[in-house]
Amino acid sequence: MPVPLVRIEGLHFAYPAVRAGMPGVPALRDIHLTVEVGECVAIMGASGAGKTTLCLALNGLVPQSTGGTFRGNVWVNGHNTRTEPVASLATQVGLVFQEAENQLCTMSVEDEVAFGLENLGLPVDEIERRITWALEVVAMNHLRRHPPAQLSGGQQQRLALAAVLAMQPALLVLDEPTGGLDPIGRQGVLEVIAALQRQGATIIMATQDAEAVAALADRVMVLHEGAIALEGTPREVFGQVARLRELGVALPQLSELSDLLGSATPWLTVSEAAQALQAGLPASPRPLWERKPGGEGDLIAPNRDAGMVRFEDVWYRYASGVQALRAIDLRIDAGDYIALIGANGSGKSTLARHISGLLRPQTGRVIVLDKDTRHIPPGALARHVGYVFQNPDHQIFAPTVWEEVAFGPRNLGWDAATVRQRVAEALERFRLAHLAEVPPATLSFGGRRLVTLASVHAMQPQVLVLDEPTSGLDRRLSECLIAWVMECYQAGRAVVFITHDMQRAALASRCVVLQDGGIMMDTPVAEAFAQADALARAGLMPPPIVELGLRLGLRPPPLTVPDFCRRLKRGGE
Repeated sequence: MPVPLVRIEGLHFAYPAVRAGMPGVPALRDIHLTVEVGECVAIMGASGAGKTTLCLALNGLVPQSTGGTFRGNVWVNGHNTRTEPVASLATQVGLVFQEAENQLCTMSVEDEVAFGLENLGLPVDEIERRITWALEVVAMNHLRRHPPAQLSGGQQQRLALAAVLAMQPALLVLDEPTGGLDPIGRQGVLEVIAALQRQGATIIMATQDAEAVAALADRVMVLHEGAIALEGTPREVFGQVARLRELGVALPQLSELSDLLGSATPWLTVSEAAQALQAGLPASPRPLWERKPGGEGDLIAPNRDAGMVRFEDVWYRYASGVQALRAIDLRIDAGDYIALIGANGSGKSTLARHISGLLRPQTGRVIVLDKDTRHIPPGALARHVGYVFQNPDHQIFAPTVWEEVAFGPRNLGWDAATVRQRVAEALERFRLAHLAEVPPATLSFGGRRLVTLASVHAMQPQVLVLDEPTSGLDRRLSECLIAWVMECYQAGRAVVFITHDMQRAALASRCVVLQDGGIMMDTPVAEAFAQADALARAGLMPPPIVELGLRLGLRPPPLTVPDFCRRLKRGGE
């Protein structure tokens, strides 16, 4: 009988107390798991369920670097990760962090990939061969001399993956491997993982990306409060729709659709769904759950006002020579809900920083509420523009969650009573009240993201700029975020929602597509998503439900699962 590559026996773990006199923070409870050579196992679960902690236990960072209370054993290829030095485990376990920039440390892309190989003492020609291969796999050979710090978030994710792939470890552990990637880049990474599977690689990936799990995983393990709540094949797990909703875990769009239409087994691919629907469209789909006005698929346009933000022939080039923005002419009105989409490195975050005043145009001008940003400090604009960074760790710094959320209102000069009221309301709105005295840096990625959203909400800005706000969030947190965005939209604020998540982009009223720093398309979302070829040229792909609608000849295509069901009720019109 073959020996499993990974064997976890009775694993319990709690992080050290965040303050003296406080108990440790439990993270994992009684985990038993075996992974065979060549298997791909997906770990899902709500934010804070223990996914990242389990990944860190596989390469010894938990408990060797974190400290804490550790019971049980984790074996990888015969090595006990509790006692084997982390450096020695590097040849056995390759880990890509959820926040990829945390593991980048060199001055160029090729140096980053070479770093681990040099530490293995490989010959120079072998190092060069592996660098070229790994960068080709992630489509980044053309950036090999580029500084990692100047890459987009998605490009940094691909670079971290290349650096780990080059080491050719026995076990590849990926923490949110598709987070921050544009749809074409995401598809490229999924194809890389699939190719590695075919070559016999063993992969464990922690992810909120249900579509990726449906496409790749042999087995799915769902964590809840540190314990295994569900386990099985993707079809077995995604068939338990009600239970997954209870656990706050996302479903593939097509599995959600198959459940609503009463299919006995969940659909995992567009081809499966199309074949089933072409064989006989249901006459009356199962009633949808109740939705309030302004919910998914039911936008109610607020009253529009004069332009709140205007870009007038804006150009911007970074010191590295990258031309990030080209001839941008754009108007954003009160009541606009814009999905700003485009490939990694297309200029989305650069454009966002111009709205907030963190960058100033080198040619042209940006007008925010009739003020030229070239002549106003970012601190003054913060009264009117709320900006949520792509990485929450670039934004949080205070000792407690309460102090973090209070920082902005205090700097606006509000009195103490108003500050307390705004902070309390923001903490309650984002379900953070019970964490008010906790250091935000100790929270999960999703928790830290909510802190940044609450901080912006407390300031009540007229313009919201959200850079990849759903990346790494579980189903419940994503729905909480989207509900807040809808409230802001209905209240007549301007919302700029930067995202690679096409399912979330589909909820906006207007779509602005960037390509190579210029505006390729500015149109209603349904019109944009109907142009699959044009989206592909911009490095984008419509979500599965749109692809299914187009395959079935629905024009314009349905944008969401509820929209698809409503179209079926009306006979596909």
